[in-house]
Amino acid sequence: MKDDNKDEEKIAENETQIQAFIQSDSQGGTAARDSSGLYYIIRKSNPQGVYAKAGQAATVKLNGYLLDGTKVLSIEKDSSLSFPVLGYSTGFPGLERAIFLMKTGEKATFLLPFYLAFGNIDRTNVPAYSVIRLEVEFIKTRTEKEQIDDYLKAKGFPKYERTSDDLVIIRTNTVTGDTLGVGKSVSVKYVGKFLNDKKFGEGTFNHTTGTSGTIAGFDKAIRKMRKTEKAIVVFPSALGYKDLGSSDGVIPRYSPLQFEIEILP
Repeated sequence: MKDDNKDEEKIAENETQIQAFIQSDSQGGTAARDSSGLYYIIRKSNPQGVYAKAGQAATVKLNGYLLDGTKVLSIEKDSSLSFPVLGYSTGFPGLERAIFLMKTGEKATFLLPFYLAFGNIDRTNVPAYSVIRLEVEFIKTRTEKEQIDDYLKAKGFPKYERTSDDLVIIRTNTVTGDTLGVGKSVSVKYVGKFLNDKKFGEGTFNHTTGTSGTIAGFDKAIRKMRKTEKAIVVFPSALGYKDLGSSDGVIPRYSPLQFEIEILP
């Protein structure tokens, strides 16, 4: 059972620890307190930068430390993390709040009390109730259309079709004849992925085109395909799970998606 009294004591203790860190900080900058309880210091400002908006993807570089300087969090490879703003749980509530306090191109130090960081249980290298110092650089923010553009550019597809509502179809085999249209019963094989190619699902199911048996982008793409045709289709969250995400929590809010689709004979 959670000890609420201990949590309250540790909140006060974290506040004292954060104030002591701020007093000893020699890097410069003024500390401000957010209503959530985190403190932040803008180390490098960028007046020409822009704030993240709900539904966009934010890309940041970050490292996390205990107040004694022990490194407890970093992103390997290119040290960057991209996540949908107000859509994806990073596991770090403080980061999800912090992104709204910076502009693109800025660097900042965030001091997170335990309830915005790793919480009130011991973790590897992180004692329970630890204040975490995050060093964050806000690289860029991308709309869903821009995310789809980035995906298409990275893949280098020689040819694709794009509708006015940003449904993209890349046909991967050649099939002649009429497209399916509305009211056709078909068997569909699919693999679902995010735009970073991480797979979230696959399977085969029967579907009647033009009905509500699947998300709008999927149905709309199938209607534009032919029997035995294969394609990669991409669409924004407006044609997918919108600002709600999937009911099982697998697909976050505001997620553009890609599907490898085959219309079976």
